[in-house]
Amino acid sequence: MARYISFAVLLAIIVVIGALFYKVMIGFFVPVFLAVVLVVVFRPLHRWVLVKVSDREHVAAGITTMLIILIVLIPAALVVSMAAVQGTNLVRSTSVTLTLAKLRSNSLLPLEFPYAKEVQDIQKKIDNIQDLVSKQQSYDALMNLMNSKGLLEGDVSAIRMELKTFIPQLVVSTKKELVTQIGKTRRKSVKEPIPREKIETEISKYFEQVEKDLGSLLAISRSVSPDAPESPQVELSRILYEPSIALTGFSPDEGAKISHAREDLLKKGLAWDQQLAEMEKCLEAFTPAPDQNVSQVQRAAVELGSQWQRTRDTISGGAWLRALKEIANPSVEDLEKLNRSFFDYIGPRLVGFSGDLASFLLRFVIASSILLLSLYFFLYDGPGMVRTLMELSPLDDRYELELLAEFDRISRAIVLATVLSALLQGLVAGIGYYFAGIPSLILLTALTATCALVPFVGPAIVWVPVCVYLAVYEENFVAAGALALWGMFVVGTVDNVVKMFVLHGQSQLHPLLALLSVLGGIQSLGPIGILVGPMVVVLLQTLLGILRTELTHFRKSEDSTTENAISATEPKSLSGLIRKVKGNGTNSDSDSNESESPIPMGTVTP
Repeated sequence: MARYISFAVLLAIIVVIGALFYKVMIGFFVPVFLAVVLVVVFRPLHRWVLVKVSDREHVAAGITTMLIILIVLIPAALVVSMAAVQGTNLVRSTSVTLTLAKLRSNSLLPLEFPYAKEVQDIQKKIDNIQDLVSKQQSYDALMNLMNSKGLLEGDVSAIRMELKTFIPQLVVSTKKELVTQIGKTRRKSVKEPIPREKIETEISKYFEQVEKDLGSLLAISRSVSPDAPESPQVELSRILYEPSIALTGFSPDEGAKISHAREDLLKKGLAWDQQLAEMEKCLEAFTPAPDQNVSQVQRAAVELGSQWQRTRDTISGGAWLRALKEIANPSVEDLEKLNRSFFDYIGPRLVGFSGDLASFLLRFVIASSILLLSLYFFLYDGPGMVRTLMELSPLDDRYELELLAEFDRISRAIVLATVLSALLQGLVAGIGYYFAGIPSLILLTALTATCALVPFVGPAIVWVPVCVYLAVYEENFVAAGALALWGMFVVGTVDNVVKMFVLHGQSQLHPLLALLSVLGGIQSLGPIGILVGPMVVVLLQTLLGILRTELTHFRKSEDSTTENAISATEPKSLSGLIRKVKGNGTNSDSDSNESESPIPMGTVTP
């Protein structure tokens, strides 16, 4: 009993000291784990060095450590440093205003929005109207807001004035865009009927009549009811498709382009006018009336917001284009708010980083030193450490050896396959970025290699936005298309080739397990979880495989025991049966008859 008590106390002390040991050593988990991974991966290299130096373990460990520093650690540090420098320079040299201006003027998806200021002003006023109306509880207070001197009436009047400017601006912006297009495509030639500098004058004269046609078209459209006779509809069609004046001095292609712009302008004007008329109807609900109440005005405010959303979509060319144009055409307040929020977020971190720079450098030096020392001692005394752990482990030695062998084999294969494929994908993608003329080459290459480590995310999360940047921002469609093909058929498939040669038939993680292990590892341990997560799953798979083998052995031993018991019982029963038959002096016929009949268990001698 005293011995059991002593053993229990010993276990309790080990648990307490082990907890303290964990608390002390957990801060060095990352460098120690990286050292273990490097030892596992470079074990073949260490064995080769060990043979070359005649089994002098301390010399081999030192040489292998130096080789790992030259092959892995120094290049990784250089790439990370250069990527950080390029990222810092990119942030410093980027001007949000100039970037948005370049983005708006692209030819693939034009995001110019001449009506951005008016749209933003109307949106603010509608938000103010909805806020004021929603807070009112009595109709008298609401009437004070809706009278000629109230805040609500001021917003309504301002919205009406803004709405009247949209169609005239549509005419002006269409004319400017047409002049720009023809000016870009026209060649300098003495045979041109209209010189380049007179294009704007001639188009302006033409659009004076177009504006009159638009006014007539809108007047007829507003006066036509659903039950109107056919003649107004015919008049609408005639104005829409038959220009009042003919174009002179333009080539047939230019004339077709101008006619198309006129037709598009008239159609847009009709559509815009219908939405603007609906907006006017919604605004009329904010004029004081004897039969109004608070709930009616509040419903009118909600309907005004809904109708304004439809009007914005029509003016912008659709809901998707509206969202893109609003992003590309922020207001001054939005830009100031964005800059302020960015600096509010990054400022304390930069100040904290600069203030703790010495502490960060000290921690980095300590972690690097621990990594190198752990790497050396794991290489030098790794087998001794493993033997000590095996002696302390209660598992059977053959299970421990099998676990170590499986973990060493599969972990090396998976780590090599994952890291090498990610590095090769980053390198191949970097070649594509180089020929496409992308700046910040090392930064993008490093990001591609890092994202390639995450299953299902992969390098596409980097090269796809780069292709979009080339097409939309740089307007280099050839380079964007070539990079997209390179990314799909080369970058996206090179990892399969690497894993096929590295794993060569060894077990791989299920894709779902691989994704969850990486994401869970990152969430729990940070970036190092990219390697820790899959290796934990591999270790669990190995343990489950050993457990399955042991259960199979148990089942086989139970089956063999049962078979031996049956085989040991059957001959005795048969010999007893033969002795009983012979003792009764029966002949062969009776033997056969008796053997065919059931025999009571009590008559069989064991």
